[in-house]
Amino acid sequence: MVILSLYFLFIRDFTIKAVSEYGFVSNYNNLFVDKLMTSGLLIVIGATSVIPIILLFVKDKCSGILKDFLVAPISKIKIIYSYIITTSIVSIIITLTIYFFIELFFILKYSYYNTLSDIISSILIIIISNIIASNIIFVISLFIKSFTSFTTFETLYGVVIGFFTGVYIPIGYYPNIIRNIFFYFPLCQTTSMLRYINTSRVSKLILDKYPTNTHNILYETFGVKLSFNNNIFQFNEQVLFVLIFLLIINLVIIFYIKFINK
Repeated sequence: MVILSLYFLFIRDFTIKAVSEYGFVSNYNNLFVDKLMTSGLLIVIGATSVIPIILLFVKDKCSGILKDFLVAPISKIKIIYSYIITTSIVSIIITLTIYFFIELFFILKYSYYNTLSDIISSILIIIISNIIASNIIFVISLFIKSFTSFTTFETLYGVVIGFFTGVYIPIGYYPNIIRNIFFYFPLCQTTSMLRYINTSRVSKLILDKYPTNTHNILYETFGVKLSFNNNIFQFNEQVLFVLIFLLIINLVIIFYIKFINK
């Protein structure tokens, strides 16, 4: 609700004006910006809706309830992953519900329909993004020793996640060094992927009358595509990046579980 309020009160007009100031003037600017920002909003919703069940894990860990589970005749992996899987499922349901409401908004306001392939791709990206968010917050929770510390982290995380994904400020407005740091944040990658899927057809309508060498200005400035050291990361490379990250972070979790066993 905070992000939606900020968007409609301040960010939307600023972003529409920014697109025009970069020289891209068309009847599709409003549609492009709404697609751009709602895509970022969906990733943020997924990233923050994982908190409540991870909060339950921290509460169980700090109160000693987790120790009772761990001495039960049940696999440690099943116990730990029950939190992660439940977190992922809940956040996916919440995010996909809002996604379909957003799609309805575009149908009613713009008479704009996503293709079936775009919808399927968006759903897959949302699922992957929410699983990554669950894993990231869970790993962080492993190193937090008190319930109060985690609630403090939760507040801070809710504030900065909008900046990390380029929702509050377009990613192209950051200095190169900050953009290169954000590049390694996987939710920044999934935001870019979802934006690319949802804005690709609208972008082509906007860019139709502009020379090819200007296209990347729109893509990079507004986070449709990400670049590292001025080299644009392709969509298939982004997919590989997030899958490798997901593999690595799960290896960290499994290592933690084995550490518990010892």
